[in-house]
Amino acid sequence: MGVSMSNTKGLVRHVKAGPRALKPGGEHPAAVRTNVGIPVVALLNQDTIHHVFNTDLVDKEQYCLGYVGVRSELLRGHCPSMFANGQEHRRKKAFLIDVFRGRQKTLPPVLSRQIMAHFKEWSRLEALADFEDKVFFLVSDSLTETVFGRKLDGRLALHWLQGLPSVRTWIPIPTKARQDLAASALPVLLKSIEESPNYEELIQLCYLHDIEEEDGIVNILFTIVFNAVAAVSAVIVTFITRLHTIIEADRNILLKTTLQALLKHESLSEESLGDMKVLDSFLFEVLRLHPPVFNFFGVAKKDFAIPTGVDKNVEVRQGEQLMGSCFWAQRDAKVFLSPNVFRCYRFMDSKELLVDREQDGGKKRHLIFGHGSLTEAADLDSHQCPGQDIAFYLMKATLAVLLCYCSWELEALPVWSDKTARLGRPDDLVSLTWFNFDSDTASHVLESYHLNCEK
Repeated sequence: MGVSMSNTKGLVRHVKAGPRALKPGGEHPAAVRTNVGIPVVALLNQDTIHHVFNTDLVDKEQYCLGYVGVRSELLRGHCPSMFANGQEHRRKKAFLIDVFRGRQKTLPPVLSRQIMAHFKEWSRLEALADFEDKVFFLVSDSLTETVFGRKLDGRLALHWLQGLPSVRTWIPIPTKARQDLAASALPVLLKSIEESPNYEELIQLCYLHDIEEEDGIVNILFTIVFNAVAAVSAVIVTFITRLHTIIEADRNILLKTTLQALLKHESLSEESLGDMKVLDSFLFEVLRLHPPVFNFFGVAKKDFAIPTGVDKNVEVRQGEQLMGSCFWAQRDAKVFLSPNVFRCYRFMDSKELLVDREQDGGKKRHLIFGHGSLTEAADLDSHQCPGQDIAFYLMKATLAVLLCYCSWELEALPVWSDKTARLGRPDDLVSLTWFNFDSDTASHVLESYHLNCEK
């Protein structure tokens, strides 16, 4: 009971105070032992966080992300790649890499169609009280149609996602009602996938990688919904709200340079997105200051020491939980100038980074996205996201259309106190009082690329 109560107190404190509880009184430790719902060694800067991503030192815990697990019954007992280790992880990672590699050319035309359909629908509504859900459905429709050849029901995907977590405490999170909705959603989602146009192709990939059929399909579904849709939709919402906190001149520069790239290439393409350097910088700064995942977890495979830059190293024992705080690593004052300030040109200005300005990926190597440095490749020996290119295309393309052909009004100005459960978004649910989409002008850019892709 004593350990359980201590863990619950740690969880409540962590949820209420967020990551700032890890650095009380303005202290700046490189690593600390604390309780966030479970006892952890928390890694808090750029020098220490990389240990949690080192597969020679750390294993993933099956079905668990620190103090939050996922319900194995809602995965039909199949362990997703992100929770697997060793050869099982390598097989499932290779499988997912092949799945997403085969879909990269399919995403652009699918996304263009989905953007047109969703934005037109949004513009017909008087208000968007559920704007966050609306973005989730757009991303879900785009990714599921891209991978399966037919979109899955976004509402069912959301119900399944909301029932998946299992917090390690006596507090009932999520509620029984959400668990029941998730349990009823899963068989419908799996049935829809089984009837989708790309099902047989995906099953052949399962055979190729020696993965049982249902195991492979559940892995794909989990990767799309839990990893990709949840994170990408959160980043898009955060980006939109951050626009309202910068000065008008900076907003105009962002809009002007994005529109210039679209008009130059006359399409929403890899080439036009590649020219959107201001959009890149703004997006990277959103990911730096408001990451969709604050913490990364793993279990020490053996005893090892973590240098902290002071006299005494942190000695980690086999079996101990490590927690890498992306939130604090991306606020490392040794790396980023004025790290608590949102600076939209940070990733364009060489003076904004204090170290490694041009080495090994420059500024971007200090961003944590997926599961490791943004510049790290998704190879079989890492847990880095296998669909990172798809995620960035989806984010940038959607944001480019929003910036250039849409207008809206937030119901309330955004406020951040950095609540972990909000995935980087403002404290309160984001709602729009109105949304307008210039579909006639946008259709030229969206449909021209769609037609080129079909040639």
